[in-house]
Amino acid sequence: MKYTVFLFMVLLFFCSCEDFLTEEPETEVTNNNFWKTEKDLEVGVNGMYKIFRFNHGNNVSVHLRDRGLVFDGLGTWAKPSNNDLSGAWGQSSCTHWEMDYQVIMNANLVLDNISRAEGVDPVRYRFYEGQALALRAYMYFYILRHWGDVPLILHVEDVGEKARTPWQEVAEFCISDLKQAASMLPVATEMKDSDGNPITSKLFISRGTCHAILAHLYAWKAALNKEPGLNKTAILYCDSVISDHSYALAGNVKEVCEVVIKGNSPEGIFEADYEDTEYDLKSWGSYVAGYCQFWPIVPGTTPASARRGLTIMNKTVYALYPDEKDQRREEYFYKLDSMARVATSITKGNAYPRKYRHTLLYTSGSSIGKMRAYEDNEIIIRLADIILLRAELKNKTGDTGGAIADLNLIRERAGCSPYSGEVDGDLANAIQDERDREFFCEGVSIRYFDIVRNGMFRERLRGNFKTLTDQDVADGALFVPVGELAFSDNTLMRQTPYWKRNGFDN
Repeated sequence: MKYTVFLFMVLLFFCSCEDFLTEEPETEVTNNNFWKTEKDLEVGVNGMYKIFRFNHGNNVSVHLRDRGLVFDGLGTWAKPSNNDLSGAWGQSSCTHWEMDYQVIMNANLVLDNISRAEGVDPVRYRFYEGQALALRAYMYFYILRHWGDVPLILHVEDVGEKARTPWQEVAEFCISDLKQAASMLPVATEMKDSDGNPITSKLFISRGTCHAILAHLYAWKAALNKEPGLNKTAILYCDSVISDHSYALAGNVKEVCEVVIKGNSPEGIFEADYEDTEYDLKSWGSYVAGYCQFWPIVPGTTPASARRGLTIMNKTVYALYPDEKDQRREEYFYKLDSMARVATSITKGNAYPRKYRHTLLYTSGSSIGKMRAYEDNEIIIRLADIILLRAELKNKTGDTGGAIADLNLIRERAGCSPYSGEVDGDLANAIQDERDREFFCEGVSIRYFDIVRNGMFRERLRGNFKTLTDQDVADGALFVPVGELAFSDNTLMRQTPYWKRNGFDN
């Protein structure tokens, strides 16, 4: 039985986008023999999450798509951060959505076969169905924020040529699935596995996770589809998450680094959670931190060691964190003030990020003592995110006092002075500044999505972003182009208009 489960998961894991769009499914016999008991459903859902951890959490392309990083030295990110996607980047896996759709196909696999199980308690049945509905919705929300219009595939056997569905329709589909999932799932502190044991991993989606994703989804649709009335709906979902006793802010910034980033804390809402096993652990180079954190985190490095790809200058850090009392200066960066006084021949004028601190080293073999992985989770959504999102939404709906109160909650935890318009500027920018500070080196394209949602791309992003016209934006300039594999054996696929004008011919 274990081999059978592994077989059909592997078949989906290694199928390409063009495979599942054009070929008949190969798992019918396996599915007929497998989905019988609650344990089978649990194994199927766990397999779905394993694909998610690998294809989404451990996929460096997910981070390479991020065009909103605040670093000065950008390395591989230099051209995309200028919205110049020509050359090698445009032909790389960054424009391909196959691995994202593999997660969706595994969710579809669960949803298409869950009804085969017999004698499963209805509450438990809904639990597994809710997991698959919610993860599929999250993945579609992730994909539509990067590509805009995307193929909508709802069943494993939904094969053949596929056109792109307008992103607004996909968003409505996600909203429907998330609402249904939320009605099926308990709050985070009441999650249990098939044996009745508590589920403490924030990988598994709870009612609060659904509401957090819905808050972001409504905020996105309100902004990009010019439906400002949806901001109030998004606030209601933020309220639900913030009032959920499953969640609580960490007490200070050190605790954010030591506890929240490590994972599965009361502040965490949705995370890619990894186990220290041969086939599950996330490689340290698949974190953004793997590109910017070296000394003193990585063994064998010194202050003069060359950085791998992302650098941030001391002056940029001071501009980002102007309040001298801001604890994030010293917690997110190693001895910021004292290292800023070290000779630039050693530091090159750059700061030393250290937000991710829990490391695993090789204990045997030729690499003994060297860096093997971070022990930290990939934090996708945490409570501070939802509080600052609510501040943003309250400001947009005219509740200035409520927006300032939410903003100050995060500022005060960091040791900063309360918001002052004279010092911090207009409230919308102050909230975005706080998000930039709080989620430095964290999340999945979080800053880029923030800036697009708030229409600040000309002011806060670089290069070609600054000269985009309204027509460019309407034609999809803020999305990434569709990769060439999506056009293989698919005459219905069309390129995003802006990128078709800018060198992507498909």
